[in-house]
Amino acid sequence: MNLARTTFTRLNETSTGRLFIVLALFALCRLLSLLVFYEGFLHIFNAVNFRLFGAHAPALLSRVPYHDASIILSSLLNPYFLLALVLFYVPFFVKRKALRDKTFTYTAPERLFIFTAAFLLAWELSTYQFNYYLNQPFYFDRIALIILAFLLLRFPLLTPLFVAFAYVYRSQFNYPVDGFTLHDKRLLFDLLIMFVVHVYARLYLPLLKIPYAFFLILVLASGYFTGGLSKLTISPHGYEWLLQNDPVNLFHNICYRGWLAQATESTRHMLESFFTHYGKLFQALAFLIELSALFILYSRRAGIIIIVGLLAMHTGIFCMTGFLFWKWMAVDLVLLFCYIYKRGYYVNELFQKSYFKTSVLIMFVSFAWLQPIKFGWHDTPANQFFTYEVENAKGEIYSFEKNEMNPYHQWFQLDRFLFLVNKPTLPLSGFGYTAKYAIAKGIVISGPKKFLQFENANGKDSYQADLKNKYEEFIRTYFTNRNARLNETFLPSAFMAPFHLYNSETGNVWHEQQPVHTFRVIFNQVYTVNGKPLQITRQVVDEVVIE
Repeated sequence: MNLARTTFTRLNETSTGRLFIVLALFALCRLLSLLVFYEGFLHIFNAVNFRLFGAHAPALLSRVPYHDASIILSSLLNPYFLLALVLFYVPFFVKRKALRDKTFTYTAPERLFIFTAAFLLAWELSTYQFNYYLNQPFYFDRIALIILAFLLLRFPLLTPLFVAFAYVYRSQFNYPVDGFTLHDKRLLFDLLIMFVVHVYARLYLPLLKIPYAFFLILVLASGYFTGGLSKLTISPHGYEWLLQNDPVNLFHNICYRGWLAQATESTRHMLESFFTHYGKLFQALAFLIELSALFILYSRRAGIIIIVGLLAMHTGIFCMTGFLFWKWMAVDLVLLFCYIYKRGYYVNELFQKSYFKTSVLIMFVSFAWLQPIKFGWHDTPANQFFTYEVENAKGEIYSFEKNEMNPYHQWFQLDRFLFLVNKPTLPLSGFGYTAKYAIAKGIVISGPKKFLQFENANGKDSYQADLKNKYEEFIRTYFTNRNARLNETFLPSAFMAPFHLYNSETGNVWHEQQPVHTFRVIFNQVYTVNGKPLQITRQVVDEVVIE
């Protein structure tokens, strides 16, 4: 204890030490909240119980909250969850006198950013479609998240409570199978957790005078900068992605999945022509814009130009891929407002040489304290993705759009179902890209005629019977409950937030015309030749009969 106190005191005596404490504490709080509030009921608590009690854990410790009417209230009954939440509030309790004496101030930019992050999360989480697998509307949880988000405008110390509730509510979509990652929401959670850590710092490190906006910009800009940097690190010599990657392959592969399926032929042809001729230029500009985030604190003018560039990049990405990073764009817009409002009234104090130099160093080591998502890949002319069809009791077959699986739609959009495919497959995403340069190069060399041969030699069989059984049980339960509520109006979904990924099907598409009797999963492999798809494989890999 004395050693820890001495180390803390010595770190607190220097500005570098204080910064280290803040970043280390952020990494710790971020990890704790993720493991307990998000992953706790999914698998962490079970692992802890097995170590402590073997196969006979107390019911109170092993019960999951997802089948109750309120996930939030039920989660509070778990001692692990409740203890972690209390731990987040202990620092506030110890310094309650400082809080009571109003030595802590909640500034206008802090209100703006915290409310923005919380509201975006609450909006999306509270307007998802009815959960047909769990057969629950979760009205209380949806309303609680919205109310908490607005209360944060006045009561900042509710932030840990909001983070805990938003995490555990969101975790329902990874139960009982793996589900999908938080990559599009991580930024918002990170901004909220960084605020909590900054409040701790103001209470326990009074010598730290750096405002929250500085750390917020670090979190945001680090995500962009490492995205650009990762495109260099995945290349064997650092230049392969920039010089050899052809983004028109990504555009083709996205279109095969249903992007622009409802657009006119002239619109698709115009975009295809643009990315054929100028795709590499767009790719290079996007790369430079990501790297330029390193200079976001160089000056107010530079910051404005960079943020506008980031917004333009996101717009271009949406046009090319159907990926709408609207949460990132909303945060970018709020930061742009702060840079412009009264000539940067909220952030002018940040444009100092010392802050800029410090930000550059911290962004370069962000992989250690932030662990941002690495947006790096090699596009290929091949693609492997899943499509779906449903059949009713009359034998009528409909194509099935992935966003129809709301609130599990993002799981289906990401195509992570190779555990259904009982053959060797390449480490290729459902968007036709891979993180492995050797695989991307091999696909190009093999061509469409030797693709399957290359796949057999370099692929891996990811088939998992137990995971397939869980998946089928999920599908069966989901559609049994949905069939019983066919064409019912669910009011919260009328205010639904934008999707993260857009695509659609054409032809005879299912929109709850008839109850689903059979659900089929189809594995598709295509190879682009002269701008046109050559079908390599189209295989039904799973068929689930709904009881």
